[in-house]
Amino acid sequence: MAELTRQTLDWIPSAPLALTGTGASAASPDAVFAVLADHERWPEWFPNVRSVEVTGAPSGVGATRRVKLPGASVDEMFIAWDPGERWSFTGTAARPRFVTSIVEDCRLTATVDGGTIISYTMYLAPAPLFRPFLKLAAPQIQKSLQTAVGRLGERAAR
Repeated sequence: MAELTRQTLDWIPSAPLALTGTGASAASPDAVFAVLADHERWPEWFPNVRSVEVTGAPSGVGATRRVKLPGASVDEMFIAWDPGERWSFTGTAARPRFVTSIVEDCRLTATVDGGTIISYTMYLAPAPLFRPFLKLAAPQIQKSLQTAVGRLGERAAR
């Protein structure tokens, strides 16, 4: 695994690439957050996630996990853990090193009817060799995020 530059939430406005999926769920923000925090079940609703292994504390700022994707794995450390509101991590290592930095940020907003607006954004600084590939893959990644947000909302509403 190659080390990545760890980022904070302050890096988000300067990230070179941002891809977002948004949607609504009939479930409460707390119910949506509970699905996000159920690490090992991510492959059931997030396209291309093959497995998630908790590698340290399972929750809270500083918690860590390893996510396996087709042909890649990423080690992640949580930088925001606000139940019912915000869930964010920064990448700490990746194989291959397709980015130099990554932050994924999920914001949950309660609706007047008790549901949730979900906004999930992936902020990336592509590694130089992968920059052309990520530029070409961006529409597919965005589509995957949109699918994931829809499935996240559906699962939380069950």
